[in-house]
Amino acid sequence: MFEKRFTAIAKKWLSVWCGLAIAFGLVFVLLSGALAQEKEKVSTAPEELTDVQKVSFPAIPLRKPGEEETGDKEWFGTDLPWWEWSRMTGNWGGARKSMEDAGVAIEGAAIFDVSRVASGGIRRRWIARSLLDFQAALDLKKLLNFELGTLAARYYSFFGRDASRDAGDIQAFDNLDANRQRHQLAELWYEQKFFNESLRLKVGKVDTNSEFAFTENGAEFNHSSMGFSPTLIGFSSYPDPAMSVNLFVYPTDDLYVGFGAYDGAAQRGYETGPRGPGTFFRGLNKLMYVGELGGKWVVAQLPGRLALGGWYHNGTFDRFDGTRKSGTGGWYMVFDQMVWRPDGAKEEDKKGVGLFLQYGNAQPAVSEIQHHVGGGFSWTGPIPDREEDVFGWGTTWSRLSSARGAGFAKKHELAIETFYKIKVTGWFSLKPDLQYIINPSGARGVKNAVVPTLRFEWQF
Repeated sequence: MFEKRFTAIAKKWLSVWCGLAIAFGLVFVLLSGALAQEKEKVSTAPEELTDVQKVSFPAIPLRKPGEEETGDKEWFGTDLPWWEWSRMTGNWGGARKSMEDAGVAIEGAAIFDVSRVASGGIRRRWIARSLLDFQAALDLKKLLNFELGTLAARYYSFFGRDASRDAGDIQAFDNLDANRQRHQLAELWYEQKFFNESLRLKVGKVDTNSEFAFTENGAEFNHSSMGFSPTLIGFSSYPDPAMSVNLFVYPTDDLYVGFGAYDGAAQRGYETGPRGPGTFFRGLNKLMYVGELGGKWVVAQLPGRLALGGWYHNGTFDRFDGTRKSGTGGWYMVFDQMVWRPDGAKEEDKKGVGLFLQYGNAQPAVSEIQHHVGGGFSWTGPIPDREEDVFGWGTTWSRLSSARGAGFAKKHELAIETFYKIKVTGWFSLKPDLQYIINPSGARGVKNAVVPTLRFEWQF
C-alpha cells in the first residue's frame, strides 16, 4: 500500500501540474482557433505541411532523404506565417527543398529540460540540461545516379548533469540525461537495400534502439525505460551509440527478422559515443549480439506490431557474489497497438490512441534489474483543433536482483509518468511531465520521489 504521505503529495503536485497543462492547453486551443480563422483568409500551405515534420529524438530512428518534403512556402515573404512552418529555419529560400530533391537532408533539433525533485529522492534542487542534435543523410542513389544506399551522420552536444543522481532512481527518469557533458559524432553509418528491399544491411556507428527493442507508441515519454527495457546490458543507445553490423530480412511486407553485432566495450567502462570503431575491431570476442523477430498488421485501419528479441554479450562480467562470469544474456518483447482512430483518418494520420507493452529479463547474478514490465498509452489529438498535441500515461516496473551480494534493500522500483505535449507552433513544442518514483533504486532511506519536468523542443 502507498504511504499516506504519498496520497497528500500526489494530490498536491498532480493538481498543480495538471492545472498548468490544462491552462496551457486552453490558451493554445484559443490561439489555434484564431490562427485557423486567419489561415482561411490567406492561401493554404501545400499538402506536405499537414503532417508536420518531426526531427528524431534520442532513441528515435533518423529520417532519411525523401521521406518528407519541406513546403515551398516556408520562407519569408510568402503568405505562410513563420509559426506555421514545419521547421524553424524553413526552406532556406528554396535551397533546402532543392537539396532534399537531390538527395541531401539536413535536420536539427534542440531540447531543453528543467526538472526538480519536489519530494523525496536524494536532493531537491533545480536541474537544467540541454541537447543539440544535428543530422545529415545522403541518398547516394539520387546524388550519384547509381544503385547505392544511404550515408548518414549525427552529432550530439549535451550540457548538464544526470538528474537521476538527485532522484536516486535506477531506471533513469529522463531520457535526455547523460553522465557528463558530451560533444561527439554520435552516429555514422551506411545502409544498403538489396533484392527489392527484402534485405537491408546497415554498417557503422548506430544507436541500437533505432533498430531493436523500440516502442512506437512509447516514443513521446520522457522516462528512459519507456523507450527500451533496462534489462538489456550493454545496449548501445543514446548517449553511446556504437560500431555495429546490422542485417534485416523482410520475407513479406509484414514480417521481418533482424540481427546485429555491436561493440561491447561499454561493459568494460568505455564510452562508445565519442569513440570510433577501434574497440569493435580490437575486441571481437567482446561484442553484444541482438536478434529480433517482428510482425505487424492492420485490422480495421488500426495498425499493430509485435517483436520478440534476444541478446547475448560475450564479455566478462563481475558477479554480485564477488566472482566473475563470462557472457550473459536475456530476452525481451515489445507490443504496440493503435486502439482508436477518428473516422475518416488517413493511414498516415497519427491522430488516435496507441497502447504499448514491453517485457525484458536478464540474469540476476550480473544485472541489477532481473525483470522489467512497462506499458502505457499515448493519445495524439486529445483536444479538438489540437491535432498534434499528445497526452500520455505510462508505468514501468523493475524487479531488482535478488542475488546474494546485490545489496538492494527493497525488491522493486516503480515509476509512473504522465505528460501533455503542446504543439505551440509547427517547430516548437512544450511538454509538462510528472513522474512518481516508488522505491528509488531499492535503497533504504531514499523516499519515494515526485519529479516534475518541463521540456522545450525546437526543430530546425
